[in-house]
Amino acid sequence: MRVLFRWLAALLFIAVVVQIALAGYGAFHAVHAADHKAISQTTINNAFNPHIALGYIIVLLMLVLLVVAALGRLERSSILRASGILVLGIVQAFLGIASESVPAIGPLHALNALAILAATGALAHRTSARTSAGEAAPAT
Repeated sequence: MRVLFRWLAALLFIAVVVQIALAGYGAFHAVHAADHKAISQTTINNAFNPHIALGYIIVLLMLVLLVVAALGRLERSSILRASGILVLGIVQAFLGIASESVPAIGPLHALNALAILAATGALAHRTSARTSAGEAAPAT
């Protein structure tokens, strides 16, 4: 389970990086479309659909990460980190939904994305560094 947890942590970090790139694509696609014609809601939705879809997949991955940590009886710190990441992901989904009605919430969505990037990056680094250092798995 420890190896699965390590791979999920790395996959989650990569997915978050791609997610941020997709947000940038959505924003700049909308700007580009506006330069060529009147932009419609459909154009904006089409540009952000991959970002939205991956966002829900990421929250699901966060849940799987927590389940693997708990079922694998990993150390308490791994379970707490996975729990914190899942909470950030759930908050992110709600912020994204709320931002559509209240644009002033949008910056919180962006800032929370940075917190998720930092948390998943730190977890991926922590799990890979432990393996690289040859640290033995603690007995459970």
